[in-house]
Amino acid sequence: MGAVDMAFIITLNNGNITSIKSIYPGQMAHPTAVPPPSLRAIGVKKWYLHDALWEKDTEKGAKLAQEIVEYNTGEKTDVVVIVTPEAVDAILARVGPVYVEGRGYVSGNSIDFLREEQKNGYTRGEAVKSLMKAILDSARDRGKYVDLLDEVVKQNAQGNIIVIPQTALVEFLTYTGFEKLIR
Repeated sequence: MGAVDMAFIITLNNGNITSIKSIYPGQMAHPTAVPPPSLRAIGVKKWYLHDALWEKDTEKGAKLAQEIVEYNTGEKTDVVVIVTPEAVDAILARVGPVYVEGRGYVSGNSIDFLREEQKNGYTRGEAVKSLMKAILDSARDRGKYVDLLDEVVKQNAQGNIIVIPQTALVEFLTYTGFEKLIR
């Protein structure tokens, strides 16, 4: 999957987001895991959150990332969701443009948007959160909500969104999908 540039601990209550905590990988390292030979060869002495997903075994990397976050924050998580820029761009194309407060309507390349926000003084976490909030706000429209769910499923099938354990995605979609569609 590559580098972990940003992580979040997202707390849900009955399928609704109640809090989002930004996690900057920075120097967060695993307390005991030894980096693989590929990383040691370039001088990496600790297995950092930033590098947790470099190896081919994404499930192992996700578990490692969970352990690093728990060790460094004290917060235990139940699920890891990995979202690639390709997935974000596909979601934006499907439900966008989305309204980002202070920026206006945004569509297109998410990486370009994030870089522009950072040039304007936002941290990476603030920039990602602003885009994530805009996407979630757009989903208040029932039609866009259904499109969002459909695109998440498509991106998961394409490997651009990975949920570990995978059963968590099915449970979440089942609960929130039916719950919000019948309201």
